Amino acid sequence: MKKFVKPILQATTHTALAPLERRVLERYKNKERWPHVFILGAPRSGTSLFYELLVSRYQFSFFSNLAHRFWKTPVAASYVGRKIITSRSGAYQSTYGHISGWSSPNEGGWIWQRWLVDGPWADESILSNLPVDEMRATLAAMSNIFTAPFVNKNVMHSNRIRLLNALFPECLFIEVRRDPTETVRSIIRAQRRHKGPEHDNDGWWSVRPSSAGGADMIERACRQVKGIATDIAKDCAHLDRDCLHIVDYAALCSDPHKTLAQTAAFLENHGVPMTLRAEVPDRFEVSNIKPLSVGEEKQIAVDLEKSVDLL
Repeated sequence: MKKFVKPILQATTHTALAPLERRVLERYKNKERWPHVFILGAPRSGTSLFYELLVSRYQFSFFSNLAHRFWKTPVAASYVGRKIITSRSGAYQSTYGHISGWSSPNEGGWIWQRWLVDGPWADESILSNLPVDEMRATLAAMSNIFTAPFVNKNVMHSNRIRLLNALFPECLFIEVRRDPTETVRSIIRAQRRHKGPEHDNDGWWSVRPSSAGGADMIERACRQVKGIATDIAKDCAHLDRDCLHIVDYAALCSDPHKTLAQTAAFLENHGVPMTLRAEVPDRFEVSNIKPLSVGEEKQIAVDLEKSVDLL
């Protein structure tokens, strides 16, 4: 019975919020106040921890779990729930990218999927096929109702940088990098535990770089980690402007305040106001992934080196 009640309640709420959504979007159309910020990186690279730390330390607007749950009316849901969202405190615990709690930051996957296909690399050539006005109004409204710049972490953004730049001129990117071997191990373990996103029709797990391929899970994971970093660098270089800031996961864990301060300086230099919101922990234990079998570890070393040559 519960499986029928939940969709009915959700649909009813969407219907109730739809008029408010339209009004708020119309009100803030063409009223972008600051550059939007997008957090990038390979899956399992520490993007979720950085995302939560950033929105806990500084005042930002973002897609919460509440907005994600009501993906058809994310702005209206955020407006109604803005008091609980602005009063949230960080827990710094996530399960394969999901941070629990209605007010916690979310990738907003269902929201983005209304407009964009997850997975393949995309650029500005598909702009004419998108509801550009709606997309711009949605992010502008999020900034305006919270009176704060908008930030969103979604690993799928890693292969649509040029498209995001075309959609939101002057937007900024923050890439989180982790030791490649650690990231590969984590990606493989997540798949073997059937965690995270489902495999797509091509058997690919999560975001695909332009160099996607590989004979087995380990080679695909190695090409994923190396390929995403390469795609980010190439796409940001194509934009021909200083728009990318890189965060090291190990440095973030050892000294969050220093890493966040460096990030804040980059954003402020590009017109994003950074207002302190709350204190964050002084340190996190680096999450080291248990090595795989001896043979698999040797293959990771070989495939990571080989994947460099393929890019």
